[in-house]
Amino acid sequence: MLICHCRAVNDQTVRTIILTGVREPAELARRCGAGSCGGCLPTLLELLEDLDAAGDSDVRTSVA
Repeated sequence: MLICHCRAVNDQTVRTIILTGVREPAELARRCGAGSCGGCLPTLLELLEDLDAAGDSDVRTSVA
C-alpha cells in the first residue's frame, strides 16, 4: 500500500525502516522521504504505534 504519494513510499519500506529501530517521524522522513510533506504523517504515526504495540515502547509522536 502506498503511504506517501508525494515520494512514492510504500508501507513495506516504512515498516522495514521502523523495524531497524527508527521511532521518530523526522528520522523516517530523512531515510525514505515519507512524512517530509506532512500529508502522510497520520499514517506514519499509526504504523509507529502499531509496531510499538507489538513490542517496543519508545515511540515518539513529535516531528522535528
